[in-house]
Amino acid sequence: MSTRVMPPSTLIALGVGVCAAGVLASVNPLAGIGLGVVGLAVAALAATGLPRLGRIGVVVAAVTAIIGPNLAVPGAPSIFAFRIVIVLLGLGAVAYLLMDGRLVIPRGLPRAAGLLIGLVAWSILSIFWSDNTAAALRWTLFLAMMAGLALGIALACRRRPAAIRLLIALGVTFTLATALAVAELRFGIRLPTSALAGNTSTGFATSLFGNQNNFATYLSLTLPYFLCLPIVFNDARLIALGVIGGTVTLVALLFTGSRSNLIATFLVLGGLVVVLATDRRRRGRVVAGVAVAALAALLIIPSVGGGGLIPLPEQVAGKFDISTFVQQRKTTDIGSAAVRSSLLDDGLAVVTASGGLGVGAGNAETSIRSLANFTGIENLHNWWLEVLVDLGVVGFALYLALYLTLLRGQLRAARSSTDPMVRWLGMAGGLSLVGFAVGSLGPSSVIHFAPMWITFGLGMLTLVMARDTANTSPRTMNPEGTPA
Repeated sequence: MSTRVMPPSTLIALGVGVCAAGVLASVNPLAGIGLGVVGLAVAALAATGLPRLGRIGVVVAAVTAIIGPNLAVPGAPSIFAFRIVIVLLGLGAVAYLLMDGRLVIPRGLPRAAGLLIGLVAWSILSIFWSDNTAAALRWTLFLAMMAGLALGIALACRRRPAAIRLLIALGVTFTLATALAVAELRFGIRLPTSALAGNTSTGFATSLFGNQNNFATYLSLTLPYFLCLPIVFNDARLIALGVIGGTVTLVALLFTGSRSNLIATFLVLGGLVVVLATDRRRRGRVVAGVAVAALAALLIIPSVGGGGLIPLPEQVAGKFDISTFVQQRKTTDIGSAAVRSSLLDDGLAVVTASGGLGVGAGNAETSIRSLANFTGIENLHNWWLEVLVDLGVVGFALYLALYLTLLRGQLRAARSSTDPMVRWLGMAGGLSLVGFAVGSLGPSSVIHFAPMWITFGLGMLTLVMARDTANTSPRTMNPEGTPA
């Protein structure tokens, strides 16, 4: 067994830091302790190789991205942990390449990565015809950062142990998010970043995400990863995790009042049954799929109607009244339905006026505000429409191709892979995208919505792991489908 020795320069710096922390502690104990902790962290980082540091950094970036502005610097809400971590990761990647480090693009990734990089490149080009250059730069910067996170997940976590560590970290973060939702609903405790902070009379949950629509989209993206556990695995612990996690997700989703994500949930449940019913080799699992879908529907439908096991506050249950939504769409000029309909018409008109080129990255809101019949709502509340308005037909085609590449690749992996973990990731990731086709209509914008980009990253990771396991000879696989 070999022991890694710190370089002399690191030891000297550590010694100086310890002395400085000791001197400072004699004057201000808390500041001295803080300096000591920072010094130890820096020393640990200095003794860690860049590749391993990158893998750790990607996991930290994924977690801090979900927590978002809740980890902001006091007095500077736009500077928070994720942005610091993702910038450091980018600088570290550049340093690694300059030090003759190798960046190997694994099989299964080039097409999806190429489409994503192409989308970023087109966004950069669109800055030149944007009326609001500052908004274009900001939107493109968000796109580049979040695309970097997605690609980082696929590159850094392609090995099974790294992927498991990432999934555990995401699971712990989900537990934190749902615990905060319980604190909101039960005790009226909300984070300062919540749009409902200080409002204890409402029955809506916002958790880490500022508003209930964003939280609902996070839940609908996460739901398939729980529902598919009992379908793929025979391990009692994983089955229990799937049942408990799925139930908690559905209950939390009900308390968001998000219609789009309720529809996304039913798409996920229907998609689960269809995927299993059309898989010849595992058609026997369709019984389990129908049971999961039926139990979920029995939990949701009565509660949405005002009864059931989960009693919803009247104002929350009223949000799920589809008849009211349809009536607004047909006969009134107020309400969510009317606003969304107006935004859709305005957005398509703006695209047509641009000749299909788009108004430039991040300029959709500027264009909507400049309209003569501006309704007062500038956010499009429709990610598909936002991409089309901002980046035009070309950008929309790139995004659609990325979406379909991930959807098709993951569902194919769910059917063909001999590795249960890959099958689970493929089925869950594919169903997440099925639901997200509608779920993405909930938030005002998802350009910086971390759960979407993490889902894309897990999708690319699935394609890579599926190709890796496919290249492994069946004779070297154990009965559980993992390399011997």
